[in-house]
Amino acid sequence: MSTGAAELLEIYEATGDENAFREAKRLYEEAITETSDAALLTGYGYLLECHGRNWLRQAVRHYERAIELDPMADKPHYQHINALAGLLDADDAVALHEHRLAASPGDVREHRFLASAYVAARRHRDAGRIVEAGLRLAADDPVLIALRGESRAGADDVEGALADWRRAVELEPEDIGPLFSSAFLLERAGRIDEAVAAWGAIVAWNESRGYDLQAEWPRRELARVHLVRDDLA
Repeated sequence: MSTGAAELLEIYEATGDENAFREAKRLYEEAITETSDAALLTGYGYLLECHGRNWLRQAVRHYERAIELDPMADKPHYQHINALAGLLDADDAVALHEHRLAASPGDVREHRFLASAYVAARRHRDAGRIVEAGLRLAADDPVLIALRGESRAGADDVEGALADWRRAVELEPEDIGPLFSSAFLLERAGRIDEAVAAWGAIVAWNESRGYDLQAEWPRRELARVHLVRDDLA
């Protein structure tokens, strides 16, 4: 059974045939319920990885079309950057937005996009440089300040990152992104009590706005970090 799945995996990797994917997935899942070994799990993982990459490529194409249709919408630009990073093509996003900023050096949006691309490419020093240039155009831009937090976090400046994210939320209370960044960084830094407080703030932010569905995952994360804290006690 696993041999058939492996052959179908090769077909799917080469052709992107969804029928081959579905049949390979079924065979792998059946085999895994019977026995588990490293080669079987690796093959199944790689099948899912290939499938994920193919869907991400489709997402990239849709974002590119959305940008063509509505160039002034910010979200498809950021999603495009993130999708390219997921494909390990963050350098493509960097090249695109370096070109765009060079063509519009006085545009704050282009500074945001390029800084985001640099963060996605883990070029944190370059991200910080572009953020500072953008802040000279718009000193209290919350997006740029949040991105400076990302660049500082990437440079292991925990306090600087947290300060930037607090300031970003003060400037734009309806953007919860910096709260998530703070929660993740605090846990990575081993500051579990503060991570618990951050997840609690995220849950409260959603609940205060009636976003019950959006609060579901933060509630689970809050419960998880509570368990982490209990284990450390």
